[in-house]
Amino acid sequence: MRARAEELTEIERDELTDWFLSRPGPAADKDEALKEKLTKVREQIRALQAKLPETAQAYTMIERDVPEAAHIALRGDWRAPGVEVQGATPAVLHEFEPGPKPLRLAFAEWLVSPKNPLTPRVTVNRLWQELFGSGLVRTSNDFGTQGEKPTHPELLDWMAAEFVESGWSRKHMLRLMVTSAAYRQASNARPELAERDADNKWLARQNRLRLPAELIRDNALAVSGLLYPEVGGKSVRPPQPAGVADLMYSKKPWDEEQGPERYRRGLYIFFQRTSPYPMLVNFDAPTTLVTAVGRERSNTPLQALNLLNDPVFLEAAQALAARTLQEADGFGARLDRIFRLCLSRPPKPAEKDRLATFFDRQREVLRNEPEAAAKIAPFVPPGEDPTEVAAWTGVARALLNLDAFITRE
Repeated sequence: MRARAEELTEIERDELTDWFLSRPGPAADKDEALKEKLTKVREQIRALQAKLPETAQAYTMIERDVPEAAHIALRGDWRAPGVEVQGATPAVLHEFEPGPKPLRLAFAEWLVSPKNPLTPRVTVNRLWQELFGSGLVRTSNDFGTQGEKPTHPELLDWMAAEFVESGWSRKHMLRLMVTSAAYRQASNARPELAERDADNKWLARQNRLRLPAELIRDNALAVSGLLYPEVGGKSVRPPQPAGVADLMYSKKPWDEEQGPERYRRGLYIFFQRTSPYPMLVNFDAPTTLVTAVGRERSNTPLQALNLLNDPVFLEAAQALAARTLQEADGFGARLDRIFRLCLSRPPKPAEKDRLATFFDRQREVLRNEPEAAAKIAPFVPPGEDPTEVAAWTGVARALLNLDAFITRE
């Protein structure tokens, strides 16, 4: 049976057009001018298609006319079905009335119904957790009787109501939170509260938080000037330590990006299930196997080694050194510039002295090992001494490895 034109996919229509234009028939074979015109038209079509944005594809779900029967699995074994059950919502919440609407649409409307206070409360609690390190309800995955009670119930109620009244605007709620006096506090410890409020539940100060895994990498690329901020598109494969790709179950090669895509945000890193991107794993990014409502924060030696030796952070340090040399003149000005780029403040006298000593030692060692200097700093700005650039790369690596660099005060 011949397929109708509207039933063909975009790729199939494109291939069909190619086929006919490459086989225009006997008339074109005898007419060179017609053949040349058809070829030119096809080239113009391809040029226009190249300017179009890439088509995004997503999976969709269609409900069955007759839903499959669902059973309680005996002892959790799907092969041992127990009593049959029907889909429903928790009885403690308002009644679910699907009516004639599609089931998923009706359930979505039930979730955001004014009668359902749970959805906005859970959402604003998650936003609070991202900004303050923990939610007003610390068990953000459990708002039931087994979870913790909110530390500030009236605040949670007010924010949930404000969220709904703002049209469910996350941007509005985030703006409210980050401009609040609670968020803008310093994170300095308060000795008088060490015993009375060790967990800072009263929000008497801001919490020090290590950045999420993706943002640590983004931060290094941003201060170095390498970050490619394009939004959307396919996942990318940035550099990773040698040998990691060999651990993949599929044995597929990890083809590193070579253009600006190499420095895209961590959000777009391809996450191989059988061999996840090691930098993300080292800094506690959740796996793709289970749902995560929050992130753990660990402190391990592997993290320091990652910041020092990972190919991405080495390239960031090289670019940061080159940027510093181009944006400032003189050792003192350059040291102040690189410190401000990394930590958003000038160095203290003691920090300046230690970095100056470190720089001198690096320069002395690298002068005796020019081959090492060339490897550390393969890109030298015009007019600069390769040894100096390599020594500044060492300073950049040290700053990118600081706890203060990966911590939000």
